[in-house]
Amino acid sequence: MRERRTSSERSGACVAVGHAGSVMLLEIASGRLVWERALAEFPAGLPCEGQPVSVRLVEGTVIAASMGHVFALSAEDGELLWQVNRRGRGSGETSLAISHD
Repeated sequence: MRERRTSSERSGACVAVGHAGSVMLLEIASGRLVWERALAEFPAGLPCEGQPVSVRLVEGTVIAASMGHVFALSAEDGELLWQVNRRGRGSGETSLAISHD
């Protein structure tokens, strides 16, 4: 499922949520879905289907990690910016840490 809205239609701050192989961006004030992306839609992302997803919002980018894969999605519309696949280096939950300068 992919729902898109422009930033002018958003009411304000958003939160990124990772669940069962998908990433959602929700408006904090209303809980309204801004967009949702299944990680399995992306190249080599099929192992992420139904799996736990770690997410972080960093300067207009949603970073999502699952099953050895890391994805950068535009917070604006959920489009894939880049992807790193490390599946051959183990399996299971993939965690994220973000440093702030």
